[in-house]
Amino acid sequence: MRRLLYIAVIVALIVVGVLFGSINQQLADLNLLIVSARLRVVDIALIFLLLGILLGLMIALLYSLQRKAKGWLRKSTENS
Repeated sequence: MRRLLYIAVIVALIVVGVLFGSINQQLADLNLLIVSARLRVVDIALIFLLLGILLGLMIALLYSLQRKAKGWLRKSTENS
């Protein structure tokens, strides 16, 4: 049951994303510190979504490695 709910949420998010992409086709200026680009609104949203996912995964990976390292250090000091 939980798996079915998970799949339903993923499908709903994909549908919302496709609708958002089909509606927002107008161009917008993206001005960063040294780069300026003219992109579609949906492209800008996708870029920032992917950057957020990547940043979140990196933070989760660092946190996970930090917890594993603490456990490894604790085990190595107990064995000595």
